[in-house]
Order: sequence, then C-alpha cells, then structure tokens
Amino acid sequence: MMVCVFSAGTREGSSSSKYPVVVFVHGESYEWNSGNPYDGSVLASYGGVVVVTVNYRLGILGKIFGFLNANTDPYSRSPANYGLMDQIAALHWIQENIAVFGGDPTNVTVVGHGTGAACVNFLLTSSAVPEGVLFHRAILMSGSALSPWALIQEPSRYAAQVAIHANCSPELPHPHLLKCLRERPLETLLSTPVIAPEFAFAFGPSVDGVVIDTGEPPGDNPHYEFDALKPVKAEPQNAINILNNVLLRKSVVSKLSRYDLLLGVVKAEAYFAFNGEDVQYGIEADRRSKILRTFVRNTYSYHLSEILATIVNEYTDWERPVQHPINIRDETLEALSDAQYVAPVVHTADLHSAEHRNSFLYVFDYQTKFGDYPQRQGCIHGEELPYLFGAPLVGGFMHFVRNYTKSEVLLAETTMIYWSNFARTGNPNEPPEGARQERNRFKNIDWTAYEAVHKKYLNLDTKPKLKNHYRAHRLSFWLNLVPDLHKPGGDDVPMSHHKLVDDDPPPPKLPSLNPRKLPTTETPDFARTLSSNTSLLATVETPDSTERVEELGGLSTTTHPVEDGFAAYSTALSVTIAIGCSLLILNVLIFAGVYYQRDKTRMNENREPKKRNENGQMPNNICGDLESSIIGVKSDPATILGHHHSHHQLPPPEFADLPQNNATLPRPPPPPKISKANVNTLSSNQVPENQPLLSTHSIQLINTGTLTKKNVHAKQNTMEELRV
Repeated sequence: MMVCVFSAGTREGSSSSKYPVVVFVHGESYEWNSGNPYDGSVLASYGGVVVVTVNYRLGILGKIFGFLNANTDPYSRSPANYGLMDQIAALHWIQENIAVFGGDPTNVTVVGHGTGAACVNFLLTSSAVPEGVLFHRAILMSGSALSPWALIQEPSRYAAQVAIHANCSPELPHPHLLKCLRERPLETLLSTPVIAPEFAFAFGPSVDGVVIDTGEPPGDNPHYEFDALKPVKAEPQNAINILNNVLLRKSVVSKLSRYDLLLGVVKAEAYFAFNGEDVQYGIEADRRSKILRTFVRNTYSYHLSEILATIVNEYTDWERPVQHPINIRDETLEALSDAQYVAPVVHTADLHSAEHRNSFLYVFDYQTKFGDYPQRQGCIHGEELPYLFGAPLVGGFMHFVRNYTKSEVLLAETTMIYWSNFARTGNPNEPPEGARQERNRFKNIDWTAYEAVHKKYLNLDTKPKLKNHYRAHRLSFWLNLVPDLHKPGGDDVPMSHHKLVDDDPPPPKLPSLNPRKLPTTETPDFARTLSSNTSLLATVETPDSTERVEELGGLSTTTHPVEDGFAAYSTALSVTIAIGCSLLILNVLIFAGVYYQRDKTRMNENREPKKRNENGQMPNNICGDLESSIIGVKSDPATILGHHHSHHQLPPPEFADLPQNNATLPRPPPPPKISKANVNTLSSNQVPENQPLLSTHSIQLINTGTLTKKNVHAKQNTMEELRV
C-alpha cells in the first residue's frame, strides 16, 4: 500500500477549518494500473480539498495475494480480498494522519473510477467497514458493484490453475495451499498462463466472508458446508445470481443508503471491447453476433438463445433497410455499454435514492476535440478523468493530452467545482468560499437530486444541462425484460433448453480445487510456530460478529468448531465405496470363471475327433484313455512342473520357440516291450519312473482294454518297427 497526499496548504485555527479529503481509487483493471499517474495538485488547489491517491495490491502479488481466492466454500470466513483490505488500511491511515496535511478526518469522500468504483461500492456495503467512520460519502465514476464484471464468479478455478503451475497440489487444505503458494517465487506465480474470460476478469473481488459475504448460510444446521451445496443445482454460479445474492439483500441496501452518493457514466463505456479495425471500418452482422453471444454466455445461465435474440432485435436500427457496418458497430457499442455500465449504475442510483434522496446522477457527454480517439463514438471510458484532475488548466500532464480549447478549460473548472462541492457538503450545488466571477456562469444550473419518478441527471458538456430519464427505453430492457427472461422456468424444463446454440467450440473447462478437509479449521501447526515478532498485516473485526481474523506474516488464522458432521459423512462414504468395490471384484471373478469354463469346453470338443479309430468308432474305454493321458504326463517330472505351473513358468529352452502343445512336439522314442499280461493291468503305479514322454496316439494303443491277442502282436510288431 502506498499513499500520495496533495494538499492545498494548512489552515490556521480549529479543526473545523480543515479541508475536506478526497481519496481517489484508480481503476482500469483488477490486475494492473497504479494511482501514481493521477496528479491531484490542481484539483487540491482549485477545489480547496486534500487529494489522496492510493496503490493497492492487484492480481497475484508476492507472498501475499491481491485478489487470489482459493476458498471453495462461499460461507466460510477466509480473507482473500487483500486489495480491498489495502484500501481499508489506507482509510485507517487517513483517519490517523490526514490532519497533519490539513485534512479533516471527519469529512472524507472516496472517489472510484471503473474497477475502482466497483471497489468503492463494495466498501460502502461491507460489514468489515465501520459505518460513518472511515469515510462519509462516495463518488462512483463509470462503474458499480452491480456490473456483471465486478465480482469474480469462480475464483477457486483460477487459483487451481496457479496451484498446478506452481506445483502445489489442488487437494491441499485451504491453509496449506496458501502456505505452499506463498513459498513459491514471484516469477513462478506471475508466469501462470491464466486467460481471463471475455467481458470479465480472472482475478478480482470475490466472496470471502470477510470483506464481501453472502449473509448467513441456509438452514439451521451448524455444519452448513454440506447444506450450502444443495441450492447450487437450482441456481448456477453466474455473475447475475452472485451479485443479486451479495448486493441486493435488504441489509446491504440499507448500508448503501447511509452515505451521500454521486455517480455517473460517459457515452461510450465499452469502447475498448473493439479492436482498431472494428473502430475504423465497423463490423458485420456475424461479428456482432459473435461478440454478443460471448457476452451472453459469460454472463447468464437461463434462456440464452432468447436473451441473445432480444438483444439483437433491440439494438438494430430497423429504420434503415441496409445495415451499414459502422451503424452495426455503434449499436453493438451501445448494447455493451448499457449492459455493463449504464444499467448497473442507474440501478445503483435507484436503490440508493429509494431510501436516501441525497444522490446525484450525471452523464459526461463531451469528447476532447484534439484527443486520441475518434469523435464519432462520443466520450469514451476514462476520457473524463483529465477534467476531474484539472489537466486543461495547466496544459496537460502525465499521460493526458496537452492541447485543450478554452471551452474545455471551463468544462474542467465546472467538473472540479461540482466534485469538490459534493466532497465538502454532500451537495454539488454549494459554491466554494471565495468563488471567482467566471464561475457564476453556472450559478443558475441547479443539479437536482436523482429520484425514481423524474430521474433527473446532469448532462455535463461545454453547456451543462439538466435532463431526465436517460436512455429510459434501453435501460428498461436491461432492468426489466432481461431479468424476466433470465429465469429457470418450471421443473420440467431441461438444462439443455437454456444452452446457447452456436458453432463455436465450448471454452476449455478450468481445473477445480478439491481440498481435503482438516479435522478442525483451527490454525495449522506451521501458523502457531511463527515467531513472536511477526508483523501484523491486517485485522478485520465485523460489527455483528465476535470472530477475529488476523493476517500474520501472510497466513490467515481462523477458529471454527470441530466438523463432526464431516467425519460421519466421510465414514459413510468410505463404507459405500468399499462395498461397491467388493461387488465389482466379485463380478469380475465370476465372469472370469465362466469365460475359462467356456474355453475349456471348446478345447475338449476340439480334441474329440482325435479319439476316433480308423473306422470312425469311438474307443470303448474313454476313461482309460484320459487316465493314460494323465499317466503319461505324470511319468515326466519336467512335464508335471510345466503342466501345473504353466501360468508363471517359461517352456524349456529347446522348445522356447514352439507353441505349448504336446501334439506338436517332436515324437519321442516308443516305450520298451511289455508282456501281454501287463497290457490290461497297466496302471499309473506300474509305469517305470524313467519312462519317456509318450504321444497321445501311443497312449491310446497301450491302454485300449479290448485288444485281442492277434491285435496285440500286430501292434507290438508295429511298435518294434517304429523303435529307434
């Protein structure tokens, strides 16, 4: 955190004569930019205020992160919005030290631009900020917390990408994962190939339960981690649903209405959604459809095709028979500007003015004549900042342009007067003390407060005018029709009905964190062993809770009760998995047995033709044939070993290249002569132990019990002829 103070000088006298304080929170992005380029010296001297610019942590920064949120439970209290906590710390510092610079700590106005305006909006509604102590009014320029890009939808998925790239397991419990990431070098973290979705950010403010919360968890069960998962099926995690749950609660709206509020927009807010070619030549209808399709897919969840069709229909100039690419580009620019900036800002003004009438709406409708951007689009996002900081009065400075006209100088004076008046009293119409005569040209323009009936706003131009109902028809489309379309419908409507039909491939699914739960969520041992001289980085005490969250050396310490419910849930899940695995193994074994028996049956059927005699008759002693086969095999110890252990033993070396089938082996020598009396009484116990391996055919000749004497002598003669 760094604070820059621009003071108009100190006043003598009591503290009541001190200058009001204006704190500027820069925008542009949640991942880059700085408060240094914004020089507040001209605004401080001309408006009679003390201007403070701050730097805060963005994206992933060092050992402690700016907006990295690795928490998967939306109802847990684990600090993650360190960028917002830096802004809170700066406001605490201002309360303690701004009097030295001539500022009044009891009159502080916070100004935010773009993403900085969304951050200020979150501070207005945060329970971590004591009401009416750190600041007293706010100015939101071109941004609101209700914008669809303001809050990160699934921050843990981007944290999972960083964890995988940094070689930290996504399954680590949340405190251990943060410890692992904080021990990695800064270069490793910054080199993570994280691609932000279009019209959104990868890192930014998210629900952490400390600075931004979603209220109490549903149900009365203290172990709400499991109950909180039930409504996810009916309400997908998208930008609109999350913002509604966070910012549209009655308690949050009541906090917003306790501050004075000035807010507004410019004409071309979404200018940077287009490239240089789009700006110069325009876009065709298919390019428009692709841009709007991407926006709808990344913002909504229900009836995407209907929402896309109504947007195209609403932002098409039907009075022109042929749609020119320039006109298509301008209409698309208005659609994105209204959806992302104008409608959220006006919605915020409606919520604020419903209970607190001291709210003022403006539209900055002037584009710098010799600026850096084409004149056709009107004032683009950020082009009003030089007039707020008084750049035309000094010929420009820093990155602002150098050449301004006389009317632009007067417009800068008008802007600084209105902003400084609001910071001083909460009313932009109050003239400052010692006002010069040239300022009186605007004395008849009374900036009426915004309210829901007439919706008055100030059109800031070289000739400011008070108007009403800014873009009423288009804003009604975004604030009334689209919310009605974005509903799930009945229970019989399948989720496939809500999907957007297109030819584009779906975006790659991001990894997710699956942290293992600790037995307790108390601080792990590594946090307890920190040295006593560890610096206190941030302390957050919520007014409605006695819980104290401390950041010691970048390690979050939180205390919660033991999660007995999770232990019981884990035991039941383990038993279920074990039973399922056992049944699966049993089925595999049964299938293997059936398959083996089928193969064995087929093998026996293939061997039956070999048992027939030459005349086609089956032998009478089939059992004797099988017994002789077993006798022949048992006669050779090597064959017995190979027969019983063929599943894990290789064949003998001399037969290594031959298939393991006795019928294909070389025929061994015939057995020695035996007497006729022993032919019919031959058994396995009477076979000599050194009998060589017999072929199946030889065994059948010996064991045929029905041979006659003539046949025996004939067979013996045949065997003698075959003897080696």
